[in-house]
Amino acid sequence: MRRRFTIPLIACATLLGIHTLWANTAKTDRYAAQHLATYRWQIAEGWFGGFSGLEISRDGHSLLSVSDRGQFVQAKLVRENGVITNVEQIRHARVLLSDGRFAKRAGLRDTEGITILPDGSIAVVFEGDHRLERFAKPGSTPSPMPWHQDFDQMALNAGFEALASTDAGTIYALPEKAISREDVVQVFVLEGSTWRKAFNLKRDKQFQPVGADFGPDGRLYVLERGFNGFGFRTRARSFVLTDNGVSDEKLLFQKAIAVHDNLEGLSVWRDPNGRIRLTMISDDNFRLIQRTEIVEYVLNQ
Repeated sequence: MRRRFTIPLIACATLLGIHTLWANTAKTDRYAAQHLATYRWQIAEGWFGGFSGLEISRDGHSLLSVSDRGQFVQAKLVRENGVITNVEQIRHARVLLSDGRFAKRAGLRDTEGITILPDGSIAVVFEGDHRLERFAKPGSTPSPMPWHQDFDQMALNAGFEALASTDAGTIYALPEKAISREDVVQVFVLEGSTWRKAFNLKRDKQFQPVGADFGPDGRLYVLERGFNGFGFRTRARSFVLTDNGVSDEKLLFQKAIAVHDNLEGLSVWRDPNGRIRLTMISDDNFRLIQRTEIVEYVLNQ
């Protein structure tokens, strides 16, 4: 999601430094996940940046992301002792319209969330011009997906950002801001060709859902982000899906302002040691004061 910043660069950097010092000394022992590593990814190309959706392969060595400027990006993650040390074999392809054109207007190509379906196709959600489309592969022309009348109530810059699918291909979508009740996160599910309201999650008004994924343990993982004018706070929760909604809510981690950048994409996988990892990517909004980070947490099990 694009954000506008109105504070002076120097003042912002100073305040972020103070918050970072405080946040990095905060105790996190009570949380279920611990920070493993952060990799800063930089490429001096105009298409690079603004990453909002993320998928990591089951072996943790391949990345697929989408950006606010309508780019699919694929890459190989080089790891040493399980930690990312480099990103190689980078490929990018434009996110096309159904007629094969690349939209000139930014609002038509603001891709925010992705999920890979069992047949290998990619479901992509767009913000600005709210819609959900399906791509056979990066760079192909899309097919439209079903819509729900409630989705028309989503604000211009606050639509779907979190998209996740089960192993069976059932798709769940979470709007960033509440559509009706302000105290809940509404979760919608696509069953066949019909969307319905699946369940609600408790909403903390300091955080908005921006990423989601189903882990190898079957739990629903949700990445949430907050912005206070100076920097971004981050947290992640997980849930067990039941016939009546969700249960067993777990707060996996919660970080104060400026510990991480604007984390928006989430992918959950199991590493070779059998531990569940949360890999996240940040949206730098194409601004020099921000950075593209690939951040990994590991669950304490």
